[in-house]
Amino acid sequence: MNEHEERLIAAFVLKDIRERYRFLLSAGDMRRRGQCCNRLNHCRDFDERFVTWLPRDPRSTMRKFEIAKLLCSKGCRADVYVFGSADSVDGKTLPLLEAMTDIEAAGFGALLSCVPGKLAYYYDELGERRAILERE
Repeated sequence: MNEHEERLIAAFVLKDIRERYRFLLSAGDMRRRGQCCNRLNHCRDFDERFVTWLPRDPRSTMRKFEIAKLLCSKGCRADVYVFGSADSVDGKTLPLLEAMTDIEAAGFGALLSCVPGKLAYYYDELGERRAILERE
């Protein structure tokens, strides 16, 4: 578990579930990591006080760009850390739009750490639900 993952868990995961996440990520066991990342596909583990669910608009082709602009206005860094269910993107640090494109292409749940412990973007499996997670 790295700084991004630790701070994501501490800031946005419900208190009762944090230790489970830490256990699954701390061992360096890829099977356990997979179990943890799989929870992101239909995640109900976030502290709702820090979640802003984004409205669905399946007709919008500009959605990704609108969300990226919103994240940047909130202080998102140029590069983000990807914590996600798809091995092709999990654990990578990528430019924001590239990360968003890659998680959409993979189609699995993911969290983008935009500012460690302060700002993140959640993408549910197949983009069913999307959210901005934010703490002061």
